[in-house]
Amino acid sequence: MLKCTLALTILLECLALLLLKEKSPLFHAYWIAVNTLTNLSINLYLCLVFSGSVLKYWLTVTVIEILVFATEYLLCLLYTKDKKKSVKYSVICNLTSCLFGLIIITIL
Repeated sequence: MLKCTLALTILLECLALLLLKEKSPLFHAYWIAVNTLTNLSINLYLCLVFSGSVLKYWLTVTVIEILVFATEYLLCLLYTKDKKKSVKYSVICNLTSCLFGLIIITIL
């Protein structure tokens, strides 16, 4: 399961970066590393540590997604030194993977 969510996140977010016209292979590799860190952290927590009601689950996921956005924004900013680009990449990439994840969860 963890491998699937990670692979899907990386695929979707790299496609989003391409649509945003990010062509640097080095940046893509950096973004993959960042997403590997954040995605595995989220999913390991949810699978191994979290227990609670459905409402508590969704509240937890919401808080975690906000933390992921902030983390990825800061790590992107460290790399690019560009606030606008970092916000744009973080928002669009995270919305893309989060929305697809929600669609998949809804279907399953």
